[in-house]
Amino acid sequence: MSSDEKRISTVLLLGSDDASAAEIIDNAIAIISRSVGDVVTISERYHSEAYGFNSDRGFINRAVEVLTELDAYELLRRINLIEALLGRDREYEARVRAERGERYASRPIDIDIVFYGDLSFDDSRLTIPYHYLDERLYALRPVAEIAGSRQHPALELTPRQMLDKHK
Repeated sequence: MSSDEKRISTVLLLGSDDASAAEIIDNAIAIISRSVGDVVTISERYHSEAYGFNSDRGFINRAVEVLTELDAYELLRRINLIEALLGRDREYEARVRAERGERYASRPIDIDIVFYGDLSFDDSRLTIPYHYLDERLYALRPVAEIAGSRQHPALELTPRQMLDKHK
């Protein structure tokens, strides 16, 4: 088996509502290329309003396709390390959410695994494919750009088909 056959095509969604969002996301992509796998495709930047909480700043979102040899749980661990390295503090976010009674809070970086090959995971640590992809345009638009024909294993729709339903 060649090394290409061992690598899994993974789609990650990156988002930030920090004042330096574009730079933080670019830094995250650079770190991903060094510690996760080969970045083969990067979407354009998409701007969206905050989802699930009130914020004065909008988000920038990008999707990246990465070829990785990491298993899904090691991929998640490394993504969490990258987020922490770039300033994400989940304990602080939890306090802010609790104080405001909101589901989410501002964060300098958020990285989600949208697709991991054709596999599905749903346990206390990991949900893949990305939940609510078909409903959340901030995720769907960049994912459809770089992985528009990829079949969602549960919904049996492609991101392009999901996006067409919003038109």
